[in-house]
Amino acid sequence: MPKTEQDMSKRKKAIQIVDDPECIRLLADFTRTEILRLLSKYSMTETQLSEQLGMTRAAVGYHLHLLLDAGLITIEKVEAEQHGILQKYYTPLAFLFIIDPDHIPRDVQRYYLRMQIEHLRGMFSVFQLYHHLSEVSSRNLEKLAMAMLRQLKIVGKKHIEDMALGEAESIRVKAYAEALANLTKQEEWRSLFQK
Repeated sequence: MPKTEQDMSKRKKAIQIVDDPECIRLLADFTRTEILRLLSKYSMTETQLSEQLGMTRAAVGYHLHLLLDAGLITIEKVEAEQHGILQKYYTPLAFLFIIDPDHIPRDVQRYYLRMQIEHLRGMFSVFQLYHHLSEVSSRNLEKLAMAMLRQLKIVGKKHIEDMALGEAESIRVKAYAEALANLTKQEEWRSLFQK
């Protein structure tokens, strides 16, 4: 009996905190994070991923091998194609991997700060539309990005045992919303969100 997407998501954790510096380094790569995002929608083969990413199967296979060795993905099932070629279907162990800011190696710290700054810019654009945000300096944006990483870790710890139910994007949005709500309550950042 084929497994539905709902069956698959029941076995996955909603959130996993990544605190191993080598895994954190491994995830400081667009292709690998995009593979994890695609796999969080449904399990896929190397061939399907290579089509989605516009990359060769060999290149995708390299990244899958690294993610598999790091314990971030697993082979969910193996099926034979028409010609007897076995296809492995990969799936992530969690819908959302949260990076522990206390274990980020210095050589990739800028990458994670930049990623959080991009997320914050998107959120702040919405706040700006509704006039609920004061001016944000570049210096404060970097500090806020690190504070957001720390809040995501707190949210992740709170939900570490939760199993994934529903869409991966919904879980991501909820985690970010909860982390941002926590930030707005902190004395240091409260005035930024009150105009």
